Amino acid sequence: MDRIRENSTVKEIAEKFPVTRKIFDTYGIMCGGDSLPDKPISFFARMHNINPSTLIEDLQNLIDGKEVENDEVSLIKPQTEHIYEFFIKTSIIIVLSTGCLYGAVMLAYMAYKRSFLSVPWVLLETHGDTQVYGWVGLFIMGLSFFALPKFWNTILYSTQLAYKSFFLMVIGILLSFVFKTISYYSGGLFLKIPVFVGLSLQTASIAIFMYVLCRTYFSSEKRDYEVYEGFILSSFLWFLLQAFVFTALHFHYCIVGNTEIPAYFKDPIRHIQIVGFSCLVIIGIFTKTLPIFLGIQIPNRKNSAYVLYLLNLSIALRVFSEFYKGYTQNLHGFFIAISFISGLLEALGIFLFIYNLNLFDKKKLVQNKVKLPTGFRKYIRAALFWLFVSESAFLTFTLYETFAGEKVSHALFGAYRHAIFVGFISMMIIGCASKMIPLSKGVKLYSPKLLNVTFFLIILGCVFRVVTQPVSFHLNPQFYFLLGLSGFIEYAAIFLFSINIWKTLKSTQEEIAEQINSATASTNVYQLIRQYPQTLDILIGYGFKQLKNPVLRNTLARTISLGQAVQIVSVNLEDLLRDLNASMK
Repeated sequence: MDRIRENSTVKEIAEKFPVTRKIFDTYGIMCGGDSLPDKPISFFARMHNINPSTLIEDLQNLIDGKEVENDEVSLIKPQTEHIYEFFIKTSIIIVLSTGCLYGAVMLAYMAYKRSFLSVPWVLLETHGDTQVYGWVGLFIMGLSFFALPKFWNTILYSTQLAYKSFFLMVIGILLSFVFKTISYYSGGLFLKIPVFVGLSLQTASIAIFMYVLCRTYFSSEKRDYEVYEGFILSSFLWFLLQAFVFTALHFHYCIVGNTEIPAYFKDPIRHIQIVGFSCLVIIGIFTKTLPIFLGIQIPNRKNSAYVLYLLNLSIALRVFSEFYKGYTQNLHGFFIAISFISGLLEALGIFLFIYNLNLFDKKKLVQNKVKLPTGFRKYIRAALFWLFVSESAFLTFTLYETFAGEKVSHALFGAYRHAIFVGFISMMIIGCASKMIPLSKGVKLYSPKLLNVTFFLIILGCVFRVVTQPVSFHLNPQFYFLLGLSGFIEYAAIFLFSINIWKTLKSTQEEIAEQINSATASTNVYQLIRQYPQTLDILIGYGFKQLKNPVLRNTLARTISLGQAVQIVSVNLEDLLRDLNASMK
C-alpha cells in the first residue's frame, strides 16, 4: 500500500489519489481551485497551521479506505482558535492594573486635591497609552485574529506571526510605560531610548498584525468587497500611521532634541487612536455582526459607504487642522473653518451609522428573529446611546470653539472622551466578549448575574464621571467626591467582567443542548448538524459553503441560528426549514 510522506507534494498525492481532494479542500489548501500545488505537504501544513502528522494520517486513512468517524475530531483544529485567548487575557490584566486601576487612583487624587492639574501629564499620558494599546488594542487584535478568518471562510495565515505580534506589543507597552515615567522624573536622556524601542516594537507589532490579516484575506476564496472591510482596513491603517508617526516624533524631539513632543502633535494622535482606530474598527465589526445577532435588517450598503467616507475624511481634516492651528498662526481662520467642517462631517457620519442600523424602526426588524440574551442587547444599546451622547457633545464643542473663538475647558472635553472611550468603546468590548467568547467555545457564560451587575456598575460609574467632571469644575466643587468615586465604580465593573470572562475561557464543559425535534428559525446551526448530521448536505446545498470547513462548523455555526443564517446567505427560510425537517424524519 502506498504511503504518504512529508516530502510528498500535494500535486502528486491528488493526481494519484483524487479522493484526497476532499481533505485538501477541507483544510483550504486548494481553495476550491483546479490547480495542484507542486510543493511538499509539510510546507502547506505549516502554512495553514495544521499538524502535519494528523493531516498525513487523515489522508492515509482515506486512501486505505478507512472511514473518518468524526471529521470534527479527526481533522485537528488549528492553533489559531486559541491565539485570541492570549490577547484577551493580557488585555484584561493590563486594564486591571496600569489601565483602569491606575486611572482610578489618579482620578481620586485629583478629586482629593480638587484640581485636574494635580497629576503630572506623563502619568495621564502613560495611562492613556496603556488603555489604547493594552486594553483596546490587544482585545481588537485578538478578536480580529479570531473572527475575520471566519468572516472570510478561511484559516489564519500564520500562527507564528500572530504570536510574534502579541509578544512585540506586550513588550513594547511595558517598555514605553515604565521608562517614559522614569525618564520624566529622572531627566536622563539614556532612559528615553527604551521608550523609543518600546514604541518601535508596538509599530512592528501592528505592521505584522496587518500583514497576517492581509495574507489571510487574499488566501481565501472571498473576492467580493464588503463595506465593513473598508472600516476595518482604514482603522488598521490609522492605527499603524499614528504608531509610526509618534515613534518618529519621540526620536526627533525626545532623543535628538531632548525635549517633549508638542501638544499640537499629541492631540491629533490621540484623536486617531480613539476615533480613527477604536471607533472605526468597532463600527466595521458591528456593521457585519449586529444584523445577525440582533435580528435586524442588514444596514443599507450605500449609507454604510457614506459613513465610511465621512468618518475617514473627518479624521484626516481634524488631524490636519488641529496640527496647523497649534503650529502656526498663519491662515488661522482657514484652519478654524477646516476644523469646523471636520466636526460636522464626523457628527454626520456617526448619526448616519446609528440611523442605518435600523434598531429603532420596528418595520425593519426581521420577521423570524431569534431571542438573544438580554444582557448582550442592553450593552449594545447602551453603547450606542453613549456614542450618540458623546458625538452630540463633540458637535456642540465644535460649534462653540468655532463661533466663540476659544476652546472648551479640559473638564468638558475630558468628559466627552470618557463618554466615548468607556461608554461606547469599552461597553462594546464587554458586550461583544460576553457573547462571542462563550459561543466560540461552546460553553455557557460563567455568570449572567455578574454580567448584569457589571452593566449596572459601568453605567453608574460612567454617568458619575461624565456628569461630575464638568459640574465639579464649573459649578460646585462638592461633586469632586463623586468624581473620585466614579473611577473605583468602573474598576469594580471591569473586575467583575474580567472574572466572568476568565472563568468562561477556562471552562471545558460544553453547554448542554436540548434535543431538537424540529428545525425552526431559532434552532442553532451547530446543534442541528451535531444531532442530525444529514442536515449538513442540505445546508451546503442551500449555499452555506462555510460549513464544509470543520473548523468553521465547530465555531461560527455555534454563534448563529437558522433565522440568522438566512441573513448571511439570502435564501427562503420556509423552504430551508421544510427540507431540513423532511431530512430529520
